[in-house]
Amino acid sequence: MKANIVILNYNGEELLPRCLPSIIEAAKQATTPTRITILDNVSTDKSKEVIAPFSEDVTWVDAPKNKVLCSYNDYLKSIDDDIVILMNNDIQVEPDFVDPLMESFKKDSNTFMTVSKTLSSDKTHYEGGKTRFRLKYGIFWASSRYPGYEPLIDEPGLTMAAGYGAVDREKFLELGGYDELYLPGRLEDSDICFRAWRRGWNCVYEPKSIVYHSGAESFHKKFGEKGTLIINHRNSFLFLWKNLRSSWMWIQHLFFLPLRLVFALLRGHVDFVQGFFKALPKLPEAFKKRSQEKGNKSIRTDQEIFDLV
Repeated sequence: MKANIVILNYNGEELLPRCLPSIIEAAKQATTPTRITILDNVSTDKSKEVIAPFSEDVTWVDAPKNKVLCSYNDYLKSIDDDIVILMNNDIQVEPDFVDPLMESFKKDSNTFMTVSKTLSSDKTHYEGGKTRFRLKYGIFWASSRYPGYEPLIDEPGLTMAAGYGAVDREKFLELGGYDELYLPGRLEDSDICFRAWRRGWNCVYEPKSIVYHSGAESFHKKFGEKGTLIINHRNSFLFLWKNLRSSWMWIQHLFFLPLRLVFALLRGHVDFVQGFFKALPKLPEAFKKRSQEKGNKSIRTDQEIFDLV
């Protein structure tokens, strides 16, 4: 088994020198042969220059176009590594974070992804890793900090989604990779994991593997907190319209949707309503992808997937 830590980078001039040393040390300590690649999303800063001191340990690859997480799709087609650890350029890791991620792949051929326990960049609190999906009053949500999560963060088990982690490369490509429907991003990780679960594959949470990251900082910097919320809501609707097959869940969604929109307006949550109206023009695309996805192998129902964690 071979592993490749692929760090997606865009304008990481300040981040890479801070994060690369821990990743290089982890790759050296791993018992699984592990290399490191920086996949650059058309950066305009000095990212390439600042990694010069690490050039013996890191390979630089230019993505032809910045498609955010979807840039992984074409790159993974060009390599032959068994396992690819997908990483952001602002993540630091513990020296032994690689080997625990490999265990599930060695034990179970149905493993699609393994996910680390994520702590904040300042190492003070839990950021996520063990995620749940739910349909609440007809609307989809995914969260690592759901009611009662605290006792579970140090327990290995199943997870429903993660924006970074180790994936089986062949399974990733069989799923078609991340879906450009969600660009500029948010929930594409929920989407690919949901499709993996539907096919009978598993996403595993491994708390022995520890990384440090503060979520959504790059999105907040580019779009602002409100803009990020609008994208989240938009993509939640797209996720439902593309993936939901249960008739009962569709009834819930259609019944509660007008009520949720009115309730959001009354409470001043305009971002929810804006997200809905930004999703509407993409409804035909979501339905087209829904039709394509229905032609693929299906092992688990919607309810079985929601009940897993």
